[in-house]
Amino acid sequence: MLNGKPLDYGEFNMASIGKLTVSKGGAAKSQTIQVPFYVYLRRNGNKVLLPRKEKPDPKQLEVETSDIFIHAQPGDHLIIEAVNKEDGAVKRILKLLGGGC
Repeated sequence: MLNGKPLDYGEFNMASIGKLTVSKGGAAKSQTIQVPFYVYLRRNGNKVLLPRKEKPDPKQLEVETSDIFIHAQPGDHLIIEAVNKEDGAVKRILKLLGGGC
């Protein structure tokens, strides 16, 4: 989610501003629950080390897009994955382009 709303992959790009979060639950359930997640960049198959995020925080519930995109280049992959397996198969790989993913 971006700023509490479902992430629109067509609109999401390196200029998107806000807080990324990961939730489980959905319309069939009355509540969604934020889950801890890892986020990182991959460039040409290699992980890009982000300052102050070299060691992933297993308790991270949100991250500012600006903290990531300041280090991103067009064509990088943004990887988002849940910390705990019991939170489900949450893994998204988004290719960062100028006009959307």
